[in-house]
Amino acid sequence: MDFIKYILYGILGVIVLITSIVTIKKMVKKSKDKKESKSRQAEDVVEKNDTRYTPDSEIVDKDGNANVTFVQSDIILQPRKMVTVDKKGVVKPGKYTVLSAYENEDTFNIRIGLYVKEYKHGQTIVLAEGEEICPTSSTIILR
Repeated sequence: MDFIKYILYGILGVIVLITSIVTIKKMVKKSKDKKESKSRQAEDVVEKNDTRYTPDSEIVDKDGNANVTFVQSDIILQPRKMVTVDKKGVVKPGKYTVLSAYENEDTFNIRIGLYVKEYKHGQTIVLAEGEEICPTSSTIILR
C-alpha cells in the first residue's frame, strides 16, 4: 500500500516539474520577445536623389505589441496588387520598415520580385529600382 502511495507521489511530482518547466520556458520566451519588440523602431526619413529612407516613429507600444500608426510619408500596399519600385513612382528605391496594418497581426507575407517571404512587424527591407512588391496575406504599411 505504501509502495503505491510513493509511486503516485512520484508521478505527481513529475507532472508538477514538467508543468513548471513549460511555464518557465513560456515566460522566458515572452520576455525575450518583449525585449526584441522594444528595440524595433523606425529611423529618420531622408530623401536624397529620389531615394526614400525611413522616419522615426514608435512602431510598438509599451507592452511590445504592434502599434499601428500612419504618418504622412507612409505608403499603404493592398494584398495582391503588384507595385513596381521606381524613382518617379509611389514606392521609391530605398530602405523601408514594413508594418502590419492590423494590431493583432505580427507576421505577414510579402512578395518581393519572384519570392514570397514572411516578415515581422517592424522588419527592415531594402527595395531596388525595378523590383516589384506585393503583400500576399494582408494590407501592409511601408515607412
